[in-house]
Amino acid sequence: MKKVCVLILLGLVIISTGIYQYYYQDSSPNNIVIMDESHELVDISINESISNRILAVYFDEPYYYYLGYDGIGRYDIKNHVLDVLEFEISGDESRAYKITYPRSKMIVNKKTKLEDFSNEDLDNFEKMLMNPDRGAKYYNKRWYHSGYEATLLDLDKHLIITNDVRGIKDTPKKILIFNVSGFIIIDKETNNMQVYFDESIAGKKVRDSLIAMLKYNYGDRLMLLNSLYEIGEEERTILLQLRDNYVSKN
Repeated sequence: MKKVCVLILLGLVIISTGIYQYYYQDSSPNNIVIMDESHELVDISINESISNRILAVYFDEPYYYYLGYDGIGRYDIKNHVLDVLEFEISGDESRAYKITYPRSKMIVNKKTKLEDFSNEDLDNFEKMLMNPDRGAKYYNKRWYHSGYEATLLDLDKHLIITNDVRGIKDTPKKILIFNVSGFIIIDKETNNMQVYFDESIAGKKVRDSLIAMLKYNYGDRLMLLNSLYEIGEEERTILLQLRDNYVSKN
């Protein structure tokens, strides 16, 4: 009978561990967890959400720094104090993840501009973006590829360029991106953007919607390509290789 009880308890422990690992990232410090599916950042010690959907995190005890769809902030883990610059990351392929309910178990100090944070905090935000964990990349002090989402983000505009990144190559002069519906090329010197959409994949409605969003935000800095052969041969070779690599893995 004792042996049966021990086996049952052991089974419950294994199941509980499996459930925890499925729902939470186990690399977060103390009581801070990142929900595996939604990427919500939660302090489980007080059962409060810090950010509804995160793109980047960095831990520098006792603070937890994050970039989320609803802003950028620093959370004091011990005292449950959140200093946050709230903004909404937008884009044709996104929806708002802004926290609208009161966080009654933590103190929330809202900043009006990024410079309201200390120099040490600003340095840690930079370290957060430079952290290559999970394949994250920070380009040209403006463009960010999240390690938690397949997202390419324009940090200057708080704008999602695409949520469907499938491959990126950083070259000396350009950032080359393969996403599910085409190719994006960003000039690192001018930040000008070239975009080729494969309408047969994206569909005309999606293509037109994305083009409208990009035109509105980038105007003359955006060049729409009608053919792959408008891309330089060297860059086209790299982009097609990114696509082939993705297809071969799937």
